[in-house]
Amino acid sequence: CPGCKPMIDWSNEKTRSVVTSHLKKSFKKDGVVVIPSAIAESKVHDLISEIESLSDTFMTTILSKIVLRQYSKYEHKLDTRSEIVRDWAIHGPLAKWAAELMDVKEARLYNAEKIYSAGGDNPMGCKTAWHRDTVAAPFPVNSKSITINVYFDDIGADGPNGDALIFVKGSHHELESPPSDISLNLFEPKLRVGDILAHNPHIYHTPSGRGCWKRRSLQFRYVESPSKFVFSPNRFPHGPIPWTMAHAPDVAPHELISGESILEGPWYPKVYPSPEDEKEHIPINGQAWSILRLLNVAKQAQDIVSNLGIGKENCTIDDDMKVRKHQKGEYKYFGFDGPVVSCKDWDVSTGVPFHKNGQMILDFPGQ
Repeated sequence: CPGCKPMIDWSNEKTRSVVTSHLKKSFKKDGVVVIPSAIAESKVHDLISEIESLSDTFMTTILSKIVLRQYSKYEHKLDTRSEIVRDWAIHGPLAKWAAELMDVKEARLYNAEKIYSAGGDNPMGCKTAWHRDTVAAPFPVNSKSITINVYFDDIGADGPNGDALIFVKGSHHELESPPSDISLNLFEPKLRVGDILAHNPHIYHTPSGRGCWKRRSLQFRYVESPSKFVFSPNRFPHGPIPWTMAHAPDVAPHELISGESILEGPWYPKVYPSPEDEKEHIPINGQAWSILRLLNVAKQAQDIVSNLGIGKENCTIDDDMKVRKHQKGEYKYFGFDGPVVSCKDWDVSTGVPFHKNGQMILDFPGQ
């Protein structure tokens, strides 16, 4: 079937022993590792040419100008638009390395994103934006997952090619509160084209905010299989933003039901050990998103925040968590700092829920 066989010769990368036992232990402990010289530089340049040839969509022309102003370009689910990107995501070594680092027998792809930073053109300025990717994941937090970062330029935390992602090692182990001191266990990778940066989506991380470089990267996101599909309007923000459009029921064309369906199908194809099921490697024929559906889920999200009373005296999060304390991976609401689990620890500023000990946005009152 189309898409079931590779177009790129990956024999050199696949025959190498890359993910060692030491690397697996480091990933489990720290939540982030670098695989140096993992991919031939020529292959990365071919990928760049393909990415640059793709036309911009609503994500870049509208969203990056309104709600994603820190990006000059943002596009997701590129595996559904490009055979080359799909080849990298499915047939190349990334899926195998992802499964080995997660220590799972099967893995699925849940996104392939193009992220170009605005650099010095960012109207919000060059600064840190500490967060976890938990808020954008369409599965329970206890499902094993990983993000593989492919950078298009040599990059580090400092200039001239600065603004690489930096991480607090080990912070993925404590999801319910931010690290007490982000200066401890700070990991600041220095990367060359062809290196692979792999991180756990739950780890606390940020652009360095120091180099103001126009960072260009492709992010391949994988999750263990089987995993339940869980994605509802209980995350901030929710509406015309990337993760809503990529995963929300009645918006994304996967026809899955949150809390009931298993993550599967052509929108979330199995990529390891091998993409054998032809039914998962066919064109997407689902219904396209509409602004009315986006506004509907945005309203549902706002109603959830209002009913939970985050940042108000009538906050009910603690009562709800007493009921859910034995349901691992179940949370009532998510912010960029992680799941909201305690009224006393969370507040709201300009409509944004934030953990009082977090570093998400440093110019909040009291931050």
